[in-house]
Amino acid sequence: MNSIPAANPFAPPRSDLLHRPAPAQPAPSIEEALARGYDFSIGGLLGEAWGNTRGIKWPIIAGFLAFYAVLFAAAFVLAFILAGAGLIGHDSLLAGVAGQLLLSLLIGVLTYPFFAGILMIGIRRAAQQPVGVGLVFGYFGHTLALAITGMLVTVLVYLGTLLLILPGIYLGVAYLLAMALVVERGLSPWQAMEASRQAISQHWFKVFGLLLLLGAILLVSALPLGIGLIWSLPLSVAALGVLYREIFGVLPAAD
Repeated sequence: MNSIPAANPFAPPRSDLLHRPAPAQPAPSIEEALARGYDFSIGGLLGEAWGNTRGIKWPIIAGFLAFYAVLFAAAFVLAFILAGAGLIGHDSLLAGVAGQLLLSLLIGVLTYPFFAGILMIGIRRAAQQPVGVGLVFGYFGHTLALAITGMLVTVLVYLGTLLLILPGIYLGVAYLLAMALVVERGLSPWQAMEASRQAISQHWFKVFGLLLLLGAILLVSALPLGIGLIWSLPLSVAALGVLYREIFGVLPAAD
């Protein structure tokens, strides 16, 4: 008959607290998040982000492939329609410019919600919420707000670049999380841009250093036929998700 081993009287007391996930903290309001401040180390953030890549590589890679397939098909159909209308391949310069503008508009309309979905994969993963490929295409209902945000950011960064370059670099980094705030918190374009700018300005140089390091990782990983992007792209997405969570917190996932 099997006997139950006696407990070791000299063993330290055990607790299962270390094995339980930390309870989710309620996400602060935007005002509370900006007022409380935050800090992070680049090494610690990247370490957590690397651990968070587990389970999001497939949604991100599959999302990119599906998106570019949809984008190619939509651009092909629109180009065919524009060619039939004489706006592409026409001798008129005005017609050619109009056709190119329509194609650019289509690409922008499809791209902004897609990148918002990619960002939300990293954000929800940082908050230990479920993620999937469908999340990539889950924010097309915010297309108008995202397009306005993207255009405003582009114009302001461009104007800032004309002013001795440095203002453009500052704004390009400061508006990093604007689109995520539009879809995760439902802010208007300008509210999201200002919230992102005010938050990132608290540690602008550290965020800039993080982006430089991620850019270098992406560049090096793309050299051997782009194979390394399978790991570096999810790492970058996960890193931005951890950064967003540290600054603003994450609302509970909708059912």
